[in-house]
Amino acid sequence: MNTILQPANEAGASILFPSATHEVVHAIHCLTEVEAKKRFKVSEKLWPEVAKLWKESASEFENPSEGVQGLYAYVGEAFKFLDASTLSAEAAKKAVHQLAVLSALYGVVEADAWIRPYRLEMQMKLEVASAKSLYALWKPIITQWLNDHPAKIIVDACSGEYSKAVEWDSIDKTVVQVDFKQRKNGQLKSVSAFSKQARGAFARWILEEGVHTISDLYAFNQLGYELHSNNDNKLVFLRDSQ
Repeated sequence: MNTILQPANEAGASILFPSATHEVVHAIHCLTEVEAKKRFKVSEKLWPEVAKLWKESASEFENPSEGVQGLYAYVGEAFKFLDASTLSAEAAKKAVHQLAVLSALYGVVEADAWIRPYRLEMQMKLEVASAKSLYALWKPIITQWLNDHPAKIIVDACSGEYSKAVEWDSIDKTVVQVDFKQRKNGQLKSVSAFSKQARGAFARWILEEGVHTISDLYAFNQLGYELHSNNDNKLVFLRDSQ
């Protein structure tokens, strides 16, 4: 994450799971520099930037004195195509209730949550308190949160890394999972960079178009994609290779 910090906004919401976030930060702080460099898998050139992010106390991550709201916090291919800063006022308002980002540090980041910049992947090998991994820590927490959420339909547009942070078989409401593929030489392939772009564009489209039903999702046609198949609410969108 690379964002411009701002003083805490009174309108911003608190993070959802401060005690779990505290434990994650504590686990990071307990790593030696050698261990941290190995687990973060960054170059020597990038390490000082990563280390600087984690110098803050756990309390600063739980209740930032300065930071950024979740809707505008993330960068990368998916979030570039979500392009949150150019969402209409109505779409940004919908995001507060309809959009959530799964996070290795915060578990779930809602659009109006005030968070501290960080760098951490869910698949990083890290024991946190009694949990043997970040997945083990967050899976029951995120799964319960989704079950408690008032939404009747959940659209899983996560990457594989983050989708695995939910026990989908334990979700007691309708789940729609989406995937994006390319057709090349008659074969369907998943290309990571293109799939990331499509997920961001898909989230933006849902917010801007006011999608409310599963059948509404079938009309997604951004970036050249069209619905290819629907097998038990597992939607595959396809486009010809770029």
